Amino acid sequence: MKLQKLEIQAFGPFAGKETINFADLGENPLFLIDGPTGAGKSSILHAICYALYGETTDKERKDLGLRCDHADADTLTELALEFSIRGKTYRIKRIPSQMRPAKKGGGETEEKPSAHLRQVLADGTEETLVAKKVSDADKEIVKTIGLSASQFKQVMVLPQGRFRELLLANSKDRQTILSTLFQTEIFSEIERLLAARASDIDKKHKKFEENKQEALLEVQVTDQAALGEAIIESDGLLGECTRTKVQADQHRLEENNKLKAASDLQLQFAQQKQKQDALNRLVMERDNNEVKRTQYTRAEQATVIAPTWRSVQETGKDIQQKNTDITTAKSAGVEALAKTKAAEQAMTAAGTAYQQRDILKQRETQLDGYRGILSQYEQLQTTDLAAHAKLEQAKTQHAALESALVTKEHEIEQIKLSIEALGQSTAQKAQITEQQLSAKAQLLLRKNLDQANTELQRLQLAEKTAQIAFTDCLVEYQKAEEKADRLELLLRKNQAALLAEKLGEDELCPVCGSADHPQLATRSEDASDIDQDGVDQARSEQSRAATARNEADKQLENNKSAVIAKQTVIVDLVTQLGDDAQRHVSDMEQAHASLISQLDQIDKDEKSLTQRKQDQKTQEAAFKVTTDELAGIQKTLPELHQKKTLAESALKTAEANLPEQYRCTDALEKAIKDTSAEIERLEKAYKAAEAALNAAQLAQANAQAAIKGHGQNLIELNDRLRVRTEEWQQTLDASPFTTQAEFETARLDDALVTRLRQEVSHYDDQRKELTAELGLLAQQLQGKQLPELATLQAQAEATQTAFEAADSAWTEANNRCVLLNRIHERIQQLEADQQQVRQEYEVIGNLAKAASGNGKVRVSLERFVLGNLLDSVLSIASQRLRIMSKGQYSLVRQNEAEQKRNTTAGLDLAIDDAHSGKPRPVATLSGGESFMASLALALGLSDVVQQRSGGIQLDTLFVDEGFGSLDQESLQLAINTLIDLQSTGRTIGIISHVSELKEQMAQRIDVVGSRNGSSIRTVA
Repeated sequence: MKLQKLEIQAFGPFAGKETINFADLGENPLFLIDGPTGAGKSSILHAICYALYGETTDKERKDLGLRCDHADADTLTELALEFSIRGKTYRIKRIPSQMRPAKKGGGETEEKPSAHLRQVLADGTEETLVAKKVSDADKEIVKTIGLSASQFKQVMVLPQGRFRELLLANSKDRQTILSTLFQTEIFSEIERLLAARASDIDKKHKKFEENKQEALLEVQVTDQAALGEAIIESDGLLGECTRTKVQADQHRLEENNKLKAASDLQLQFAQQKQKQDALNRLVMERDNNEVKRTQYTRAEQATVIAPTWRSVQETGKDIQQKNTDITTAKSAGVEALAKTKAAEQAMTAAGTAYQQRDILKQRETQLDGYRGILSQYEQLQTTDLAAHAKLEQAKTQHAALESALVTKEHEIEQIKLSIEALGQSTAQKAQITEQQLSAKAQLLLRKNLDQANTELQRLQLAEKTAQIAFTDCLVEYQKAEEKADRLELLLRKNQAALLAEKLGEDELCPVCGSADHPQLATRSEDASDIDQDGVDQARSEQSRAATARNEADKQLENNKSAVIAKQTVIVDLVTQLGDDAQRHVSDMEQAHASLISQLDQIDKDEKSLTQRKQDQKTQEAAFKVTTDELAGIQKTLPELHQKKTLAESALKTAEANLPEQYRCTDALEKAIKDTSAEIERLEKAYKAAEAALNAAQLAQANAQAAIKGHGQNLIELNDRLRVRTEEWQQTLDASPFTTQAEFETARLDDALVTRLRQEVSHYDDQRKELTAELGLLAQQLQGKQLPELATLQAQAEATQTAFEAADSAWTEANNRCVLLNRIHERIQQLEADQQQVRQEYEVIGNLAKAASGNGKVRVSLERFVLGNLLDSVLSIASQRLRIMSKGQYSLVRQNEAEQKRNTTAGLDLAIDDAHSGKPRPVATLSGGESFMASLALALGLSDVVQQRSGGIQLDTLFVDEGFGSLDQESLQLAINTLIDLQSTGRTIGIISHVSELKEQMAQRIDVVGSRNGSSIRTVA
């Protein structure tokens, strides 16, 4: 990844917009970022990191603390970075959360954070990848670069005070960094997949064991040997039960056959007795059956002569009906005569009333003539009313228009007065606007002054706190240094004493080389337990105390600079405010609000002025329209008076020809309707009376004809009755019946005759059938006796019980045998399947143990791969570190014995000291030594990643401070190392106060501080 251009606006100490074009520094430059303390050198790294990841190299710095205090209120804090990676160029722009002036209503509002990521295409156009959402941009940046924010700060940016993090990281954290850089996740995935596969296989193996045990428990045996014995025992028992069941079944069948034969014989004896009893009952019913036979026979004889008797009865009934008809006809004749007389009287009265019809017809014709006269009268009346109404309406409009003219004249005068007043008010707008802008600027400065004073108090407090912290850290460092020097001196004395104890006479001293030993070293009794580890630990504590002291000192200097800068800002603000510096903010806000209120009122007055001028034009136009309307009405009034006079004269002439009671259409139409109705009523009454008379006369004639006809029919019916009576007597005499009463007794209805005939026939059939069946049974039972059925039944039940017991025993034995064999087959199949699982686990399980570090070698597959890669990194890093340390130090991994005991180890680092010949923890290095080791490690890591081309490009490296901890010779060696690295195509930026670096580096980015914010200048 290479940086192309960085744009910084209102960020950190930079008040305006600053641009760094890295291409101006040359191809793969080694450049210095130079400037005084507090000017903003580290802020450039903050800006790069924030533009990419939305966070600075300092985790404690929040979004709202990123904005430059010197920036204009309307200038947004923005960061934009253009960079290239893997042949593609990207541009990301971020706007952090910040307060800005509100667009409406004054005051401030929060600007929400946003991020815009685009790819710069070959033709210069840009393709948007992320439009605004911060979280989407964060994910896309990590995906594009291949590093998270924390990893980026550990391998590409070594920020101030944190350059030792990668060097001192534990094995686990270092694995995470290296895994990302070298993309060894595939090995971790192999570990996981092998472990998951081995776990699945082991679960299958255990499941097979559980299934076999469940199968054995199902048949209540403990193992497979017991299962075999149970199968043999079960087979023998099943054979014995089978033989017993067959014998019991044979006995059961024999006894059942005997019982069935006896049951059949007993049934025949029972049937014989039942049929004999039935025959006896039929014999007892023989007399009753003969009576029924006689009844239906005589009924059939009576049925033969019954038609003759029915004809006599029907003729008698006809004679009775005819007598009734004659009586009815006579009554109708009397009634018809009375109705005829009444109809004749009504006809006479109707004829008299019908004479009034002609008079009514004449009146109807007269009334119909009034219709035309009434229509003309109504038209004249309507014309008269319309003429009167128009005249009155014109008079009313004339009066209203005259009143409206007076009103409009008054309104126009009022509008003119209002326009004059509003004009005087709006003339003051320019003056008040100027006063408001001035008051707003002063108010903003006054608020900034209060804010600056508050911030100054906070900074002064922070300065005091930093001073106390620095003093504490200085004391702690002095104590740690004194302790470490004392322990090292004691250790050296003990080591000298140890050498002296082993030094023989005339033996050369290994320290000074002399053969004379005038005063041998002796052990210090109060330091007998001091060893190198104790000294190293004390030096580590001294190193940590020195780091804490340096950080406290730097924080104190930063706080002092911040206090001075803030005091300068306050002086500038007081100068600009003048007398307003002593005013209260609330008073200034109230005055400013009053001016705004006046301007708002003037704006309203301007709108009102425009509206009132428009109202004046509208009213003047309306006044002219009203004047024209009044002149027109004055012209029409004489004409309307003349039309009204003519209409009144024509109406009087029409009234003379039309009676008053008929001057209403409804009254006239009602009179015509009533007259027509009366004429129609007289005509209908006459016709009705005439029809009633004709009907009465017809009814009287019909009644007389009916009496005559019924009398003739009665004579004919009497003659017919006499003849049929003689015929019936002759028939009765010839029949089996001697009297009329005997005939009547013998008669039965057809249904009863049919039932009696069926009952007699059924009786005859039953008796014949029973007689035949009894004869057959007598032949079959001849010589046989009734069997003892109870004894045979008991014997059959006993054999059935024995069979059921044998069958139950056989079923139980068979089920047991089937279950045992099924369990045996299931276990055999489980063992066959389990054997395949065992063979598979032999391969997969061992691979999983080896890959996860649970085998003989206690190291995981990924950690093993990373260990080899780290060896490559350490080899290259050690070459540079030996140069910078003049051959004393090189970086190594901790020993393999620790590796084999602990699977989380393997990537821990140690420093190999050529002077002592022993490795020791990297934490024991001093500040300058740690810087050289960290720099060598970062450069070695960059080299190996580039060589492997794993998808992550480390073409750029930034180092913030650290060079000040080196002596002159080490500084030169470190610079030479960076120059060598630059020649391999890397871009390296260094932030430092060391003057030697400024003299040796032609390419620089100078950060120039001022009271109004810092600026950036590129020196190529």
